Amino acid sequence: MNNELLHHLEQRINEAVEEMGSLRKRIAELEMQNYELSEEKSEIQNTLTQTKEQQSNWESSLSQMLNRLNQMDDKQ
Repeated sequence: MNNELLHHLEQRINEAVEEMGSLRKRIAELEMQNYELSEEKSEIQNTLTQTKEQQSNWESSLSQMLNRLNQMDDKQ
């Protein structure tokens, strides 16, 4: 009986060790995926910031041109 119990416990321990190894591998995969997604997010945020700055510059330039046109109209 003791041998059977020990054998059963040994099997359970081996299964638990395998499960832990599998979980560690999955954690490493998820950490790598998280790192890659963080890098991608950073790139997208930078692109968005640049796009917003460019839009703001365009709007400012257009506003200045409209003001000049209005000033020219007022002088005539």
